[in-house]
Amino acid sequence: MEIGERLREQRKARQLSQAKLAEALHLSRQSISKWENGTALPSFANVVAISELFGISLDELIKGDAALMDHLKSNDHFFSPVGKLVTIGISVGLGALIVLTLLHVSIAHVGDWIALAELIGFIGLVCTIKWETLNKSLSNKAVFWGVIWLAALTIPMVMDILRGIVEGLNSYN
Repeated sequence: MEIGERLREQRKARQLSQAKLAEALHLSRQSISKWENGTALPSFANVVAISELFGISLDELIKGDAALMDHLKSNDHFFSPVGKLVTIGISVGLGALIVLTLLHVSIAHVGDWIALAELIGFIGLVCTIKWETLNKSLSNKAVFWGVIWLAALTIPMVMDILRGIVEGLNSYN
């Protein structure tokens, strides 16, 4: 059952009009109408206020409404998952670079470990992404820039692999 249906059910059980409920929540009657009709979703603060007003748990009020849960998840975080990935990833990378520099460790000495971390991180990311959601969210421009980024990553990697093969064959002969 969706939040709008639960709201209408609870409101009618208490014999409240939309106008009276709106007044109790300090909102417009149109807001209540939009929620009940499913054309808009209440904010987290309004869901809490409704829960308190009706004396029911948040779980009872919102359980089973996937659209509301997604709405609350997307509006309730300071950083989105991508924001966390970029911010924390760059911060950890810079922090590790500073530590290595302070310890006078050359990147060449830890290059293989960094490459292993890249590979493990990439495989973990690819295996845990919700691809259906990602596919729906990518615009043609995002695909274009993604192709450029992936090509730029691929060229040096392939060159390094080929160079390693050639050097290995030359040292074998």
